[in-house]
Amino acid sequence: MKVWALCIKKGCASVLTQPPSQVEAYNSRNNTSYDILPAKHYRLESNEMTIRAGKINSAPLHIYFENLTELEIDKAYLCPVSLNSAQGVGLLDGSTTYWYIVKRSSAITTAVDLRYCYVEVPGFYVPKWGTEPAGNAAHLNNLKAVTFEIITRITNFDEANTDISSLMGIEQYFCFRAGDAGFPRQQLQIQTPAGKFPEANKAKLLKENEWYHLALTYDIATKTIIFYVNGKEQSRSTNYGNSEFSEIKLANRKQESFPGASDGDWLFYIGRSYNDRWLIDRQLNGNVCEARIWDVARTQQEIWKNMYDIEDPENEAHLAAYWKFNEGSGNDIKDYSKYHNDAHIVRYWKDFNSKEEYDVKNEELWPSGIEVPQVNRED
Repeated sequence: MKVWALCIKKGCASVLTQPPSQVEAYNSRNNTSYDILPAKHYRLESNEMTIRAGKINSAPLHIYFENLTELEIDKAYLCPVSLNSAQGVGLLDGSTTYWYIVKRSSAITTAVDLRYCYVEVPGFYVPKWGTEPAGNAAHLNNLKAVTFEIITRITNFDEANTDISSLMGIEQYFCFRAGDAGFPRQQLQIQTPAGKFPEANKAKLLKENEWYHLALTYDIATKTIIFYVNGKEQSRSTNYGNSEFSEIKLANRKQESFPGASDGDWLFYIGRSYNDRWLIDRQLNGNVCEARIWDVARTQQEIWKNMYDIEDPENEAHLAAYWKFNEGSGNDIKDYSKYHNDAHIVRYWKDFNSKEEYDVKNEELWPSGIEVPQVNRED
């Protein structure tokens, strides 16, 4: 939605959109090649604006852009809106038209901010008195290989107060993160029963406020583990594993009997590891706009090609979970894989006694102005 106001002292003016000839003239003047935006994709709140006596502005006139998902991806359209005539005031030729450029971008433009929140996946968890995961998640147990992918922007590593930025996984079992005690705070690391990987290396630090596609692949049979940053290999070992770590189980952990009971297992989270809900010292200070789990070790080519989208997730044979974080509001996150284990955003508690949640409003949880650069595009 766009808002604009006409600044005149009194009178009224009629408003209309321009014919295609005006778009042709605009293209000629500016050496562009925009098509006119089809009429079904916009509407004016009113066809008239009135400036009351004694006022210098009219009330804002809204123009609504609608059904933009029907537009061709990455093609820009022009929508001119003009003051056609006026009563009681003259119009200046150079200020009678507003030109709106409208584009359905292929870039990711929605992300969640997890500074005071984390993401749980209830379907992965075994109820306290149960034996099976609550959702359709049995496929995530007994894995012989796995790939984690996450698109994130860490806005504050907060070295003074935290040691870890938790990305996704299960603490002390299969936890993908940045930082550790005695380890570079801005370097990727994983901890499993086979140990921690990789070795500290200050040449591998992530930057604050920069979008990254981060991936790890692990194949137990070959003992090969690889980290990828923006689709390019960063770290590799071909001797990572031990006899005690013969399979990966992400959906066999038991929940607490009630929130705060502390009688459950460490669970799979995005943006949180093992600490209690009122202890914010391993959270992810930043944004997440996609997270995926695969039941195979993806190749570098596969990761590079599909870093920002999976075209047909329902029919991807090895896609075990896929959260796109494209809701833009609310607390529920859809799983686009065929398993449909939807996730849920949870606010941390301010303290144990009150169990009062942090007051994170929707506009803080889903910030505006998001646009994730696509580094694998061939322009």
